[in-house]
Amino acid sequence: AYEHLHAGRLDAGFRLFEYRWHPEVMANQAAGYVKPLNIPVWRGEPLMGKSITVVHEQGFGDIIQYARFLPALKVLGAKKVVSLNHDSLHYLLGQISSIDVFTNACEEGTAVESDYWIGAISLPYYLSLQHPHVKALFPCNLQKIVGSEGYFEAIPSNIPSKIGVNWATSKGILHYVRTMHPKNMLELVGENAYSLNPDGDEFWHPLPNDGWKKDWSKTASHIKAMKGVVTVDTATAHLAGALGVKCIVLMPKDEFKCWRWKHGSWYDSVIPVDEKDYDQIPDLIRRM
Repeated sequence: AYEHLHAGRLDAGFRLFEYRWHPEVMANQAAGYVKPLNIPVWRGEPLMGKSITVVHEQGFGDIIQYARFLPALKVLGAKKVVSLNHDSLHYLLGQISSIDVFTNACEEGTAVESDYWIGAISLPYYLSLQHPHVKALFPCNLQKIVGSEGYFEAIPSNIPSKIGVNWATSKGILHYVRTMHPKNMLELVGENAYSLNPDGDEFWHPLPNDGWKKDWSKTASHIKAMKGVVTVDTATAHLAGALGVKCIVLMPKDEFKCWRWKHGSWYDSVIPVDEKDYDQIPDLIRRM
């Protein structure tokens, strides 16, 4: 799957990525990883009058990235769409009017009472199997990806307008290859910026202590007030792109570069910059 995605063959990549739900794969997942629900999985069947639970999976950036496809379920006739996600995302995803119910309970209640369930990252593949009018409304190819111009909105907070920076990813498998030393980030962006790192501010101005570290909608309001964002590959980049805010994403070495920044325009406002081109960043910031 990743070989196809890195090569820009999105349809084949997403089709093979369904293997992540295979029992042998699930048995080796770390504790806390999203599990399949004990109801039928949606394989593209007609949804007229049906209910469906969308399991938001993997990192916060993935959840924000694939939220753009959720309205397609209503286009396909779903009577009720249930969003199963971390509670820090409820208010941000609440902008999507096609979601009827939010929950973070995965073993009982509304999430497991639906007719079907689907992993959010499965949506591009199963939408590619639908009628042409659906695919035209929700394209996902190298020429056009739905929502690339931005699909979330936020009322800007009242912070003075500066750029925002995030130099560190969450403590996942690629943390040590994507995280940048704060001093290296300082050389690129200077001190006149806000810290978007929830674990510490280092050289930069802290954001107001208004709960933004536990509520993505508040983070969105602060980002919307900024001149732009400079970040490593993390959820900060996806949120800025989904808001249509100018964003520079600092790429790691080629062997660790994420496939999504290689092909297609997931976000019109995001500029990936390779390590060899970091010297261009001060000029890009001046343009912001």
